Amino acid sequence: MRLPLWLLVTVMVTVLAGCATGADCGPDWRSIGQRDGRMNAGSQAERYAARCSAQVDAAAYEEGYRLGASQRPNISAF
Repeated sequence: MRLPLWLLVTVMVTVLAGCATGADCGPDWRSIGQRDGRMNAGSQAERYAARCSAQVDAAAYEEGYRLGASQRPNISAF
């Protein structure tokens, strides 16, 4: 049985896209938190814990998040 090419391509793209998110799964949780804080993404520690097989260092993540949030530009000053 031969799979249609479009199905094979769809599966491959889905698998590769899932691998691309592996960079968000540690090990430098402080840097990940800092990035999320700068982007004003809200704390994502619980989502990372659910999605990643690695243990999330929540304290390091939150420390980085606070640092990143403090680095956000003050839009009201413009």
